[in-house]
Amino acid sequence: MKTEYIVLKEAVLNNNCPECYATESLLLSFKQKRQFSKLFIKTKREILESMDCQKCETTIFPGRWTDDIERVYSYHKKTIDPKKSGIRFTNLSYILIAFILLAVGALCILLYQPELIRQSLTF
Repeated sequence: MKTEYIVLKEAVLNNNCPECYATESLLLSFKQKRQFSKLFIKTKREILESMDCQKCETTIFPGRWTDDIERVYSYHKKTIDPKKSGIRFTNLSYILIAFILLAVGALCILLYQPELIRQSLTF
């Protein structure tokens, strides 16, 4: 199964990095997980959040956040619009379902009403 992350929002924060104290280098991103297979596409409800410093290339974990970073994070979290979670079927799955239903229908006709088949073959 192939996994892709949908970027819901990315924002460069004006706050200082807690590691290198650089300004305007914190990148806050919100992503949603989507999995692909041949039969369906599944979008997860959970949102992955990460904060990285673009200057020192460090991931900033919530334990290192200052109060200012937490306030900006809360604001940006309220503004994201997550994609609807659920499962979408691909065309291949619909074709397989239709084929299975036709095969089951034909099998039922063969088993329970064989005289219909005999009549159609005698013409």
